[in-house]
Amino acid sequence: MLVVELIEKKKLGRELTDAEIDYLVANFALGAIPDYQMAALLMATYFKGVNDREGRRFLHAMIHSGEQLSYPNIPARKVDKHSTGGVGDKTSLIIAPVVAEAGIPVPMISGRALGHTGGTLDKLESIPGLSVRLTHRELESILKKYNCVFGAQTDSLVPADRKLYALRDVTSTVEIPPLIAASILSKKIAEGTDALAMDVKIGSGGFLPDEDSARELALRLVEWSRAYNVETIAFGTDMNEPLGNTAGNGPEIEECLRILQTGSGEPRLLEISTLLGATMLQLGGVSKSQHEAREKFTDILKSGKAYTRFQRIAEAQGAIPESWKMFESGVPASFEREIKSSKDGFIGEILPRDIGYALVDLGAGRRVASDPVDPSAGVRFFKKRGDRVASGEPLALAQWSSESANSPAALARIETAFVITESQPVPRPLVYFRTDANGASAYKS
Repeated sequence: MLVVELIEKKKLGRELTDAEIDYLVANFALGAIPDYQMAALLMATYFKGVNDREGRRFLHAMIHSGEQLSYPNIPARKVDKHSTGGVGDKTSLIIAPVVAEAGIPVPMISGRALGHTGGTLDKLESIPGLSVRLTHRELESILKKYNCVFGAQTDSLVPADRKLYALRDVTSTVEIPPLIAASILSKKIAEGTDALAMDVKIGSGGFLPDEDSARELALRLVEWSRAYNVETIAFGTDMNEPLGNTAGNGPEIEECLRILQTGSGEPRLLEISTLLGATMLQLGGVSKSQHEAREKFTDILKSGKAYTRFQRIAEAQGAIPESWKMFESGVPASFEREIKSSKDGFIGEILPRDIGYALVDLGAGRRVASDPVDPSAGVRFFKKRGDRVASGEPLALAQWSSESANSPAALARIETAFVITESQPVPRPLVYFRTDANGASAYKS
């Protein structure tokens, strides 16, 4: 096959056959197709679309581009959680150790920053010494001992997705819903999970702008995963503002550790963490109802036991024990700047996409795939949507350490991300819908 012909075919809006998709994915994973040709194909796909059959075949090909993990020595039902990505979305780091403490194995293979959104792996790597590049034997050993492991895709585990993920990030072709689904599920199916709780983000801070497109993706995730015997429950949650009190790799780890220590934190972040964590407890069979599961999740979180478990997991993955002191005292940065309100009023919006791109300018994300990441770069929010503010009052603190950061552009983006209004904004729902094998329904708290 000639790749240029397949690019032309998709450019004209025609369907790719199963054999053509298999050829593209397998040969791109092997390095036989150069990035520039796959980038052209992705751009054509972005504008012309991918239908359900093509999307399912991309998923199949990506799973089979490498090995598939299994854990015969861990018979318990393995449950994972994943998000479609957002700004300040750090729930995995809170949920996983709590669910593991409840006795459910969590084999978490995660991704890196994508576009303006953060990545769980980049956050974890802000802990000095911690490695997410683990062999199958290491993954299984840590999972068996601690009920949780945080891993990255390797050269042998869904290598096609790892390469496509990085290329989509730097070519502005992330927002292709079937490929979002294929990327998520290829990692989760290949990692050997039996059930999955999904957080589908809705709004400008994610990749799905409205509830309809989020419902479509959620239904696709549930249906596609069922074909691989993975039970999935998906929720549509708000991403029209950053989640939590921080955004950026090291600062978000710091916030998560504090929540794991105290059981308290920013209400929106705690609610989504509890909702998804409780769903995992139900999927894992340790709780019979959502009410019982929420109580169990909250009890474990408040006990501090999940904090200790997280430390043990991290140290098993190479984290330096002394690093916890750094997070307790606040992630240090070489530079910082307060963002202040330009007038009296209310915080009408905090535009998450602007915050996300500001983080890239500060060095917390990547402009090109090979860029290093500054673990100290981030934003700390002093005010939330709906808060009253006075002119000159601090709204947020930006911090960074890289001298190559485009800090003027970042600071300007952060300042304009805070929209000051004369009247208090109307509250938005935090959770819009729930989707399972029976379909999607409006969420009732």
